[in-house]
Amino acid sequence: MRISSLALAAALVCAPPALAEPTTGPRTAAEMPAENSAKASPGRSFVAMPIPVSNPAIGNGLAVAALMIFTPSGSPRPWTTGAGGVYTDTKSWGVAAFQKAYLDDDRFRVTAGGGGGVFNVKFYGIGQAAGSQGRYVNLEQDAGGGIAEVLMRVAPKTYVGLRYRGAVVHSEFRIPPPTDRPDLVLPELSAKSAISQLGLSGEYDTRDSEYNPSTGIYAHGEWMFAEAWLGSDFDYGLLNAAVNGYHRINEKSLIAWRGSVCHAGDGAPFYDICNFGANNDLRGYPAGQYRDKAMFALQTEYRRHLFWRLGATAFVGVGEVATSFGKMNTSDLLPAAGLGLRIEASKKYKVNASIDFAVGDHVSAAYFYIGEAF
Repeated sequence: MRISSLALAAALVCAPPALAEPTTGPRTAAEMPAENSAKASPGRSFVAMPIPVSNPAIGNGLAVAALMIFTPSGSPRPWTTGAGGVYTDTKSWGVAAFQKAYLDDDRFRVTAGGGGGVFNVKFYGIGQAAGSQGRYVNLEQDAGGGIAEVLMRVAPKTYVGLRYRGAVVHSEFRIPPPTDRPDLVLPELSAKSAISQLGLSGEYDTRDSEYNPSTGIYAHGEWMFAEAWLGSDFDYGLLNAAVNGYHRINEKSLIAWRGSVCHAGDGAPFYDICNFGANNDLRGYPAGQYRDKAMFALQTEYRRHLFWRLGATAFVGVGEVATSFGKMNTSDLLPAAGLGLRIEASKKYKVNASIDFAVGDHVSAAYFYIGEAF
């Protein structure tokens, strides 16, 4: 489970992953998270993290994320409450909050969240070729929305249910004048739209821990549909699915891996198609630089405890975006690799503060977040 400056969960609910997860771009390290040792009640742990942001997508600023992890009486798993906010020198800002709960002896799993903000970012276009050129126009997106998911256990370790996601997004493009006509003023392109999706969601979970697993499998998938009768301005389908695996090597080290796919239907707006930089896939690429209707990503990670509360990780990955899975080929693969440092912020729940540095194809990025990448 990863919490990267929760403020940005606003995107999680509404904007394109590029806007929704600005914390996946380059940033500098900050003061380590502090756990409140004077817990309000047994089994309750607080983790807070200030995160200086240095991100080519949204500028420089500060994000703050806070978590409360607690185990209500009778619950077999800990619940999580989170909130956060971010502000940068490009006048981008966002706030969000979420709750994850396990009810009736983990028979039901409930997740809900909401947020909003204004993000001034760079739009590189659609397709792998557009992302590789590195050219962009300025884009301002004012977005707000929320998600709700209820899953029910239908077999051991298996949960199925419904998920809803809705958002209102106001997009405004600012196109710069030609270099030979700096005095030319071009009109701004502006549009306001709403997406409203309902669909099936499911997961299979054999992990020994939600926050820092060392064994088990976690698979999660969503098959969402945006329809006019739900209040959406677009009609399209959206599929997201991923499988994570964890295998302990010895007392101090383990191997983790993740495979994920995404496919957006033909009617999807540009801000709700697949892209790198969202959902913890392929660290090393600025969020939103590579986006298209189909995407896959594979990554593996070696994690090792060093001493005291310190640990380290090394990871590699590969992925691709295209108009469809059939158009993908090995010549367009995007590689990524990196190293990370872990500091145990909560001993009770084994929650880490994470710092990663990753490189991609002629790009690099630094990450600072609560939890593991996957």
